[in-house]
Amino acid sequence: MKKKSIFLAFGTVLLSSLLLFAPVSSKIFPQTQLTVEAASKSILNYKTKHLIKGESFTLEADTTKKVTYTSKRPAVASVSNKGVVKAKKAGTTVITVKVGQKKYNCKVTVKDTVDLILFAGQSNMTGRGSKSLAPKLTDGAGYECKTVTNPNELSPITEPFGLLQDSGTMKDGDLRTGSMVTAFVNEYYKKTKVPVVGVSATVVGSGRVSWSTTHYKEAAKRLNKAQKALTKKGLKIRHIYMVYMQGENDGFAKSSVKEYTKSLKLMYNNMKKQTDVEACMIIRIGTYIPQPSLYNKVIKAQTQLCKKDEDFVLISAKAASFTSSYYQEDGLHLTQKGLNTLGKDAGKYAAIYANTGTEPSMKDPKYKNTYHPEAKKGQNTQMKIPN
Repeated sequence: MKKKSIFLAFGTVLLSSLLLFAPVSSKIFPQTQLTVEAASKSILNYKTKHLIKGESFTLEADTTKKVTYTSKRPAVASVSNKGVVKAKKAGTTVITVKVGQKKYNCKVTVKDTVDLILFAGQSNMTGRGSKSLAPKLTDGAGYECKTVTNPNELSPITEPFGLLQDSGTMKDGDLRTGSMVTAFVNEYYKKTKVPVVGVSATVVGSGRVSWSTTHYKEAAKRLNKAQKALTKKGLKIRHIYMVYMQGENDGFAKSSVKEYTKSLKLMYNNMKKQTDVEACMIIRIGTYIPQPSLYNKVIKAQTQLCKKDEDFVLISAKAASFTSSYYQEDGLHLTQKGLNTLGKDAGKYAAIYANTGTEPSMKDPKYKNTYHPEAKKGQNTQMKIPN
């Protein structure tokens, strides 16, 4: 028994010695690897940031140590000793943050060109969805010009878009709860790389007559205010568009194809006289689930106008496929899921037109075919459906 005990003791000492001098395995001690990874992570609140000229943000370091900030190209974006970064001109720079003996970098991209888009129409453009289900805005993709409350300041788009922008004939009583605008802007920016400055111009329950006689005046006023503010900030405006989704009320009113077409053309002709808008991009209305044929005449009018008239561009026919409560909460108003899907679709086709001047073709669930625009004066047509 004594010999066996001596042998076991010797074995224990030998094993301990081997473990002491052997390389440490991450499989045996996985927390060692995790600690090394954590130590290498940046302590900055941003590693990259996209800005437009004149915009600023604060770069912060999660530390109690002394921090110093420097910009590689201060002419592009400067940084104060408190970490306030201000965009000055188009380009890229790196903000270096020194914490003790360590350095951390934040890449800053500045743009000075934007597309100005007026989002106009009635309740489905106003947005009756849920802001908590809206997508997160892509960094630098879009800004709202709040022409009613603060036209000289641009702020990153948040949902509900257009909140507290009641004035003149446009008084929704803040019935906004979540719109398609963020989804539209994300997709548009993804394909154009040009930030959007959005302006809200919607009226819940509005019809063709009120838009062609009164509402266009407030819409034009807001668009001109935004254009003036952007120019004052030294921003270049590549395109000015009107994105329009309206017609449900006219479906209920049983407006004829001729009546709706005449009013829509009159509304846009009035807009052209008062603003520098280049095109009216139509998001075609969907289907009223309890009575599927109710919107047929309005849909036909919008389709024919976009197909033939050079002022109108169809950027989405997808709403016609929304025939369940997943997309429509009451047969009329789109859910946030529906708004996200529609916004993304419209943003994609609007970007094609903005980039190329080519009017897009697309699948048309209403007529179960492919929508192809006709050749128009000074414009190209896209006969192939893009991916």
